Amino acid sequence: MRAKPLRILAVDTATESCSAACLVEAEAHQRSALDPQGHSRLLLGMIEEVLNQAGVLRDDLDAIVYDAGPGSFTGIRIGAGVAQGLALALKKPLFAVSSLMTLAEAMVAEVRPKDRILAAIDARMEQVYWGCLERDEAALGGWRWHEPPRVSDPDAVSTFATGCIGTGSGWDRYSTIFQKNDEIVWRSGEFPHASSGAHIARRLLDQGASGEWHEAAPAYIRNDVTG
Repeated sequence: MRAKPLRILAVDTATESCSAACLVEAEAHQRSALDPQGHSRLLLGMIEEVLNQAGVLRDDLDAIVYDAGPGSFTGIRIGAGVAQGLALALKKPLFAVSSLMTLAEAMVAEVRPKDRILAAIDARMEQVYWGCLERDEAALGGWRWHEPPRVSDPDAVSTFATGCIGTGSGWDRYSTIFQKNDEIVWRSGEFPHASSGAHIARRLLDQGASGEWHEAAPAYIRNDVTG
């Protein structure tokens, strides 16, 4: 049993949504805004707000986590820079979590143990970032990949969508194409959120992950710039 509550700071800037969260055991203090051009302006203020709300000093944090993508190159770099800077300055463990896993984590209370979640993010240029996951306590971060993160044309996703539950901005734009082989239950208007990343990081700590900063690299799975 821990001598003190676990405290994790999380940031998410990989998509149009910017968010920060401070997880103290099971309680998440969080801020978010849908502002594609405002991440660099909003993020530091959000961090201070969630730390103050949680009553947590930076030195008392147990770990820091950021959304490593896939997503906006510019957004990922903003979150990575802030998280890496804080982790190095404070000498804290640093974790990089997938934006697709973060989307799945937000649905954990609504899915059954064997349900597969197909998370998809609009990658612009008529493509999507996507992957398929299933809840698995023994897997790293608590999720097992059926289909690893990749970028493809929306039409290719339909082959894998049958039997899945959908989430993410890719579904908002391409749900008709994704469902050409079968009707799929999917959640609209969803973006990755820092609070979900914090819960994944907590699970990683419980699994004994060390959070070495040089291992927490962004997930750039397409070389073309997407903003």
